Order: sequence, then structure tokens, then C-alpha cells
Amino acid sequence: MTKKIVSEYREARRSGQTGVKSPYVSFTLSMLKDLPVEEFDYEVRANSPLSGLICRVRRSGIKTLEVFRKPKGSQKPVRVKLGRLGDAPLSGPSENSIKTRLQSVLHDLSMGINPNEVRKSKSLKRSAEALTVCEALNEYLLNAKLKESTAKGYRAIIKNHFKPEHDLQLASLLGKSTLAALHSRITKKAGAVAANNAMRILRAISNHARAEREDDQGQSPIPNWSIRGRQQMRRFWNKESRRKDWIKPEYLKEWWAATESLATEYQGNGELARDYLQFVILTGLRRREATSLTWDAIDFKSRTFIVRETKNGEPLEIPCSDHLMKILNRRHVISDVGPFQLDEPKKFVSWMRSVSGVYFTIQSLRSCFITYAESLDFGMYTIKALVNHSTGSRDVTEGYLQLSTERLRDPMQKVTDYVLSSAGVKPNKVRKIAR
Repeated sequence: MTKKIVSEYREARRSGQTGVKSPYVSFTLSMLKDLPVEEFDYEVRANSPLSGLICRVRRSGIKTLEVFRKPKGSQKPVRVKLGRLGDAPLSGPSENSIKTRLQSVLHDLSMGINPNEVRKSKSLKRSAEALTVCEALNEYLLNAKLKESTAKGYRAIIKNHFKPEHDLQLASLLGKSTLAALHSRITKKAGAVAANNAMRILRAISNHARAEREDDQGQSPIPNWSIRGRQQMRRFWNKESRRKDWIKPEYLKEWWAATESLATEYQGNGELARDYLQFVILTGLRRREATSLTWDAIDFKSRTFIVRETKNGEPLEIPCSDHLMKILNRRHVISDVGPFQLDEPKKFVSWMRSVSGVYFTIQSLRSCFITYAESLDFGMYTIKALVNHSTGSRDVTEGYLQLSTERLRDPMQKVTDYVLSSAGVKPNKVRKIAR
């Protein structure tokens, strides 16, 4: 009789009849094993004493035992999987039997409890308890869309400043007193800015870990970042001030002369160092924006180049001044891949500081360019376009304004002229390249 009921049901499904409902049959292990596999998924429902149980037969051949019912107070039924057919006996005294599991699930549903949410909550809790700082960092870097250099920097910061905490549970570090102690320790060891940067990365990692372990109600076993509210944040974070190690115009003469002497006096690739430093101060490029330049991004005919790997992800096309073209032309003869193929400028920067007596960093050269451009009374829009600064979202007019590359050519040339003039470089020493 059971076989006939199931066969008629399957035939109705196969013929595409509408309104066909799963049949109720007496479940036995042998009967369920004999249920054939179709080209569609189907299910049969159990009569007493296993009322509420469903056997779901998938087209893949997998058979699972499930409950499909609404929790009390809910308008939406849930599907609770009890296990695959054959994993446990259908009935019997065993606490692991399907009948025992069925009774437990039906009881929970009658109390308005969703067993799936309970199971997920327990799984998330186990995941949170096992998650270490190091594992959380790896998880974050795997999912975050970061440049390789940024990811490398994050790893170095966590390794350097949180070495004792590498293998500790991430959640255990997120209390107010613990975070304050970590911040204080790093501040004393590495300084105010380093401590702030380290804690910002830890915050990003913990926020990501929390979001990855949220349940359907937005709850997570990973606690929220506990430093919240204006007063708490003001007390927690170290006060930072912008670095002022830019090169004042009156010191450009000594600095520029030192760049020229790199080619003959520096024990290393002095020509590359000279051209790189001059190029960066005359363009305002970030360190890796300059080192990532390749020859296919440089158009000698239109006297422009494109920076593809920018901080804000937007490519930047820059017109070249005469001296920039001079640098690119001489680099083109020397280098195959790109004009500035170098890994680390620390050594020649240190040499430059010693020889010129001027303290600077590669980042401060960008500040120099912006400051020089501002002193020439260029508009804010022009300066932002030259250095690819994000305009933000508050200025509606600025959002519509687009400055063409050619409109930036004159400002770029004027910044170059300003730097060279301040450095004491005479015009006849700046060879102009014909268009």
C-alpha cells in the first residue's frame, strides 16, 4: 500500500499535475532506503508514531530526515535537518535516535524556539572562542580589498605591537580596560601615532570578525569595540598633529644640490635615487604611486603619464612639465620596466638628510608639492586634481567639476618652475623637450 501511494505521488509530480501534496506513509528504514531517485526533489511525510518527520529525496541521491514546521508565534515555517538517512536508527531507546531528535525539535518549535538559530548560535560561539588575534587578522586580510603593500603593513603592525597577544582569543582583548592597557603599552614603546594606528587596525579586525559571526538578529559572540562615545574616544586616542617636516623654499637649494650629487657621490644607484626624489617632489606622488609606474603608462608624445595604483582607486592622468620630461627621457634609456624600479628608499633618504642638512621623508615631499601649489594661489579644485585627493561629498559643485589634463598642464609647469627657481636652477639648465 505504501509503495502504491508513493508511486502515484511520484507519477503525478512527473506528469506536472498541480496541487500535488506529499503523501503520509508509515516510515521504516527499508522503505525509505527503497525510495527511488527522480529527476526532481521530492519528499514524503511520516504517519504516527513519527508524525512531523519528513524524508527528503534529492535528485543527487541524498536522503535527509527533516522537520518542516512553524515555530509558535511565527508566520514562517522553518526546515530543521535531523540527519541523513542511515546515520541513526529511526526509533529506539537511544538518545541519538531520529525519534528522540524529532521529539526534541517539535518541543522547541512548540515553545517558539527555532532549533536552527540555537545551532547557529552555538556554532558562532565556538568559532568566536577559538578565534585568535592572528587568525582574525588572516581572516580580515583574506576578505578586505587591500593593496598588497597595505596588507603587508598591517601584518607588520600586528606582529610588532601585539606579539604577546598573537595566540590569545580576540574577544578577550576587547574590554575597555584591556584596550586601554594595550594602547598605553604601545604608546610608551613606539609613540602616540604608532599606538593609534595599531589600535585602528585591531578595531578593523575585530569589527570584521564580529560581522562575520552575526546571527539573523544581528547578535554576535564577538563583543562590540568598547571605546564608544565622544568622551571615551577623546580620552582613549592619543592626540595627533600633522607632521611639519616639509622642505621650506629657503632650504630647497641645499636639498636640490644634494639630489644632484647623488649621481656621483652616493654608494649605490645614485642616478635612480636622484631622479626618483626630483620626480616625487615635482609631482606630489605617493611613494608607491611613483615606484609602480611602467613605461606603458607614459605617453611621451602627449607628455602625460597615468598612475593606475592610486590610494582612492581612481586612475590619475598627469601632464608633465619640462623637467619631468627630462627625467623620464633619461630614465627611458636606463630602465626597461619602468622609470623608478626600487624597493626601499631609506638608505638614500638618510644619505640626503646627512648631506643636505634638511630633514624630510618621502611622504613629506607630497606635502611640499601641495604647499608650493597653494602658495601659487591655485584654486582648491586644481590642487586636489593635481594630487588626486578625494573631494568628499559635501560640495555639490565640486562633485560635478572635472578638470581636464590639459588644464592642469600650466599649474604643473608653474610648480616645477617655482621649485627650480627656489633651488637656484637656472632656466638654461632645464632642457626643454619638444612636443
